[in-house]
Amino acid sequence: MLKLNQEQQGRVAMVAAMLISGTIGLFVVSSGQSPFNVVFLRCVIGGAGMLLVCWLKGYLRDLSFSRRQLLFILLGAVCLVFNWVFLFSAYRLTSIGIATIIYHLQPFFLLFSGVLFLGDKLKRSNVLWLVLAFAGLLLIVRPNHSGFDQQFLWGCLSAIAAALLYAATTLLTKQIANEVRPEVIVSGHLLVGAGLFVFLADFSSLPATAGSWTAMLMLGLFHTTLMLMLLYTAFKKASTASLAIFGFLYPLVALIVDYFAFGHVINLWQALGGVLIVAAGLAYNAGLSLSFLDKKAL
Repeated sequence: MLKLNQEQQGRVAMVAAMLISGTIGLFVVSSGQSPFNVVFLRCVIGGAGMLLVCWLKGYLRDLSFSRRQLLFILLGAVCLVFNWVFLFSAYRLTSIGIATIIYHLQPFFLLFSGVLFLGDKLKRSNVLWLVLAFAGLLLIVRPNHSGFDQQFLWGCLSAIAAALLYAATTLLTKQIANEVRPEVIVSGHLLVGAGLFVFLADFSSLPATAGSWTAMLMLGLFHTTLMLMLLYTAFKKASTASLAIFGFLYPLVALIVDYFAFGHVINLWQALGGVLIVAAGLAYNAGLSLSFLDKKAL
């Protein structure tokens, strides 16, 4: 029987998590629910799954939080759930593939956040990757001969907003990541999200068919609870370079799913833009540095 070492186990977990992530859009669209309803049900179902995991592993014993930790969990939760609202809206306004590619600008927003709020140094190489990524964004949203498609533009802006909010969630979570287990933080995020979206969900249009409920159960248990557990395994066991490389299976799978499920095909300019964003993100996440540029940080 094949026995995997720590790094290999982490890589397998990361690949599995990214393959699952790439199909999120399919189940969001297939559910037939509004973004608010999808987020509410995902928080309820996924939160129940995460709490069960925490209980089984004993993470809830003698649990206590400081006011500071509660504040970061609350703010992180608000950013996380509204990130989902914008991303799920972008799926419908553009396409699953395009929205997912633009969403992968979030590492650069996180980079800027670190520079602005944490005093991080900005390497010239990272500026280059940033310029390439935003050049890719411009190619994706470039007008055709008849001008901008307003719905498409709003979808792109929604994906950008989602990326900004996810970067904010990451930044907030990092502040307490060494103090509270990630499974407990995410459980808190989902519980807060469920409580908040009780007031935003439309209960008169909740799933009425077995297919819609199946899609929501998959999003809650498969795309939230299971995927997060795989990600935590990957983060603990795989190298940073492996995480960066395999992380970009997500947009690739999303594009494939978008094509086979909905017949969406991106044009040549959008494909070029997507390649620039993915390549720049891959270079940045892998820590690729150009020595002739980085002799001195900005």
